Parts: sequence; structure tokens; C-alpha cells
Amino acid sequence: MLAYINTRKGCFMQKILMGNDAIAWGLINSGVEFTSGYPGTPSSEILASFQKIRDSLGLQAYAEWATNEKVGFEVAYAASMSGRRACATMKQVGLNVASDALMSAAYIGNKGGFLLVCADDPGFHSSQTEQDSRSFAKFARIPVLDPSTPQEAYTMVKKGLELSEFFETPVMLRSTMRVSHSREICEIDEPSFEREKKESSFERDIKRWAAVPREGRLRQGIEMLERIESLKAYNWKEFIEPLVSKLTQKPTLILASGVAYVYAKEAVEEQNLEADVLKIHLPYPLPSTRLEELFEGYERVIVFEESYPCMEEQLNAPNLHGKLTHEVSEIDELGKKHLLDTLAKLGITQGSNPYVGTRYEKELPKRPPNLCPGCPHRDMFYAITKVFKKKKSLFPSDIGCYTLGLNQGAIDTVLCMGGSISVASGLSLANPDKAIVATIGDSTFVHGGIPPLINAVYQKHRFVLVVLDNSVVAMTGRQSTPEGSPDVDILKIVQGCGAEAIEYRYTPKLKESVNFFKQVKARYEESDKPIVVVVRQFCVLDKERAKLHLPKEFATVDKDKCVACDHCLTEYKCPSMSYGEDGKVEVDPFLCAGCGACLDGLCPTDAFTLISKGAKA
Repeated sequence: MLAYINTRKGCFMQKILMGNDAIAWGLINSGVEFTSGYPGTPSSEILASFQKIRDSLGLQAYAEWATNEKVGFEVAYAASMSGRRACATMKQVGLNVASDALMSAAYIGNKGGFLLVCADDPGFHSSQTEQDSRSFAKFARIPVLDPSTPQEAYTMVKKGLELSEFFETPVMLRSTMRVSHSREICEIDEPSFEREKKESSFERDIKRWAAVPREGRLRQGIEMLERIESLKAYNWKEFIEPLVSKLTQKPTLILASGVAYVYAKEAVEEQNLEADVLKIHLPYPLPSTRLEELFEGYERVIVFEESYPCMEEQLNAPNLHGKLTHEVSEIDELGKKHLLDTLAKLGITQGSNPYVGTRYEKELPKRPPNLCPGCPHRDMFYAITKVFKKKKSLFPSDIGCYTLGLNQGAIDTVLCMGGSISVASGLSLANPDKAIVATIGDSTFVHGGIPPLINAVYQKHRFVLVVLDNSVVAMTGRQSTPEGSPDVDILKIVQGCGAEAIEYRYTPKLKESVNFFKQVKARYEESDKPIVVVVRQFCVLDKERAKLHLPKEFATVDKDKCVACDHCLTEYKCPSMSYGEDGKVEVDPFLCAGCGACLDGLCPTDAFTLISKGAKA
């Protein structure tokens, strides 16, 4: 394999970069040769940007979208075992999936630099949990860097890889949505690379790479504890001590990391607060003893961090205030108003909070998230609920854009990636009088759906599983999936698991879809094991595929036939449909995708009529 090294260190250029792009540039300019991950907001752009930069520079670094985060972690980690610089990327809930490999890797260590990039989502903007990856790093006993800005994210990539190689341990770079998706003028190394031939450098060391309980892992555990103590000393000398010398001994000290540091610094400056702000670059492991000695010179110390009390849990002082004392917000994103709220609780500030705006009292129009106009998922959900009546059925679902089937009353539960199948098993046992119809996407099925399907076949759990196969990870940017490869076929995987598999090729003819699911229901009533329907679809945002499948049949409403029964707006939920000023349904021609589904039996009074075919009128 050809490795590459940047030969123009010290030469810089400025670029306006989103945080995730800055991380990708950091990986490239640090000589990372292997990157693997699974898409998930707010992390998805990192690997995609890495691929684009690599291709534009003609580099031969390897980058892959793995089937899930555990696989991605293991692929990248194996490269670091061989002495290569490597990186695994994921969002915070993906770390749950990769945690099994992470916990062992923390004991074993690595040779080449190994960076684990986790992008957290404080505020639940696009995640089912608000968990803090810094606390996971503390749990795994690996160091974690916490950038505040895109520029810091770029710099910390390089620092993290150096740390990883020096201490021979995985290092986490923990970003958050506000860092990953903000933009900044960043100063980065100007890329200019030389390539050198490198042979595989994996050194057989069974006592390390294949250590087994008890003696082998006990030894590695002792080494890990010693490494943590060394990292504490490094943290103090490299990051904290240079900043301590700049403190001015105000009555209050604010300890902050990540984007919370930016908010704290701005609030102190804007409100002329009598407070020092100490930035923590490496929230774990902290040199607790040295910091607690520092705290003795202050009246009070406030720990300001997102989302869990990761730093606060490592500290102990009578003048310490934070989430554990219930004086700092314990959930949701932090902001400047939260810091002022804390200062008010402590009696430091008085009066109204300058960062709290005037509440808008009028009712705003409700705009719930919705499936795109022309999305095939909508037709499938409509057909499912038309055949499997809501009062007689339960509908577990999964993580993906199809979760928006909630608007159609076609989803009852959402747990985790692949959870729809296991939940369907449990619901079928606990509710034998109900039909169970689960839905899952193709990427999610490959990610976490295969083991629970095998279990359901083995245990003979009765339910219908509908795999909505559009061959992309649609919700996070249409990344490629294994199903998009000619070598991987979900239908064959399902058959190999022992389930009864039925293939259906999507058509925007609603009546055909309804009739198909009537046949599925009849088969389900006779079956004693899972029935899996694989629906071959497309993503309407995939322009090349969508134009091959959308019939370009644009609809309007015959106002004389429309009786405002609400069926189309409550059961079908197409964004192009709404009530006009005359109280009748109308179709917005700017939103209509031309799927023509509403022309085929959706309206009880046949009020939808064809206005044009082939192009919008």
C-alpha cells in the first residue's frame, strides 16, 4: 500500500469550513490512511468529506461506509494494530454499537495512531438519546478531546493522533452538533504529499493482541491504569498549566469544555462578569488533585459542560457547583442564558436574564416533519394501515426517514437500530390477539436487523416485517448501502435466515399496493413464523433513479367532488395537500412530485384529477 506524508508543514491556507469538513482535513493532513464509519447526524459529513478531499488530491487512503459502527470501528482499529494511522467515525448512539470492540481496544491499545470521532447531539435534534460520549470515554478509560470550534476540531485531530501514538491508546475526539455543523474561517496546513511504499507492519505479539483472561487482561488493565495517571500529568502540563498562569483570580472560576466554553467566555465578556474562565481541552482524564488545589483560591467554581457531568464527577471540592448540585441545566443544549441562570441561583447576578427573549404569544402554524412529496414510504404505510387496521394491529418501526410514518399513524414504537424486529417478537408474544407489522429500512436491516430475524425464525415468532429497500441511507444524505451492491441482496439474506420472503416492486398505484398487502395478510394468518416483505423502492431525492420511476402525473382537486372528509390529509399526509381558503383540499403545484398516487383510489369521492402528464402545468 502507498502511504503518504505531508511535506509542506508550516505552510498554511485559509478555508471556510464546516466543523466536520475541518475534521476531515485534519485526518488528511495528519496522514490518516484508513477511515471507516457509519452515517449518522451530526457525524455523516466527516467520512464523505474525507473521500472527496482524498480524491481531489489523488491520494490512496482507504475510506468505507461500514455495515454498522462496530464493524467500522474494528476495520479501522485493525489498521492501527498494523502501525497505520486510522480513524473510525460515528454519532453518539453509534458508539453504543461499537462499545464492545472499544472496551477491549482500550485494554489492548494500538501501534499506529487511532482516533475515534464521535459527534454528539445535545438537545435531541436528530437522535433518540442525548448521551455524552465523553462519559463513555471515561467508562472505557481512554482520553477524550473536546473541541469548541471547527478550527479546534482540525487542530485536535492532529493532537489526538499524536497522543494515540505516544501512549499507544485509542483517543476519542468528541464533537457536538454545534461544532460539527457550524462554519469558521480555518487555518489549515497546505496539502502537498509524498508517497512512500509501506509493507504490512503487523507484528505478531500474542500476549498483546490475543491476551486472554485472567492473567493477560489483568496485566493490560494494570497498564491501562498506569497510562491514565500519565495522561493526567500530560493534561496538566500540556493543556491546563499554560492557561492557569493567565487567570486573574476573580471570585468565580468557570471550568468549561467544548462549545460550552465559547458560551461561557462570551457571556463573561458581554456582561462584564467577575469570573475567570478556564478551558479544558481534555475532559478525561483530569488532573483532579492539581485542579482542586487551584479551586482553593476561589470563592466558587462552576463546571459548565454538555451534556453529562463528566468533568464534575472527577472533581471534589466544597465550593464546586454544577449539574450534580442541580445548579447547572442537566438536559438539553447549554447556552449563555443557562450560565446566567446558574449565576442567579448562586446570588452572583440579579435582575432579568439578558439572554431570554420575549415570548411570542400567538399560535404558530404547526409544521411536523413529514415524508417528502412522492416518497414511496408514504404509499407503503397507507397500504399497510388500510389492510391491517389500527385497532387490530401494532406497528413497531425503526430508525430512519421512514420513522416519519408516525404522521400516518403507521408506527407505534421506535427503540433503536434493528429494534423493530426484536420488539415485533416481544409484541407478538405479549399480544397474541393483535397483528404485528414491523417496518425497517434496508441499511438498518443490514446494520442490526439480521440477528433478531434469525432469533424470530428460530423461536417461531409470528409477525410481518416490511423491509423498505431504497438502497441508500436516505435520512443522513443518501450514503451508499450494501444493498446498492450487486453482490448483496436482502431477499437472499432473508431466505438464508429461514424466513418466508416475498418481493414487491413499488408502484405508485395505490390500489395495487393495497391488494398486495391483502395477500400478505392472508399468508400471515396461515403462517407460524415471520413473513418478510422486501419492497424494492427508490429515494425521491435520488434524481437519477426517481426520474426513472416517477410517472410525472400531476394532480389537482375537483372542488365540486371534494367534501373535505379529511381522509387525504390525515391518512396519507402528502405535504403538497392542504385546505384552501374555500375549505376544500388543494394541491400545491410547487410541492407536487408527480407520483400520481393520489389519482388511484386515495379519495373516497375521486376528487383528485390529472392536470398534466410529463411536466408541471
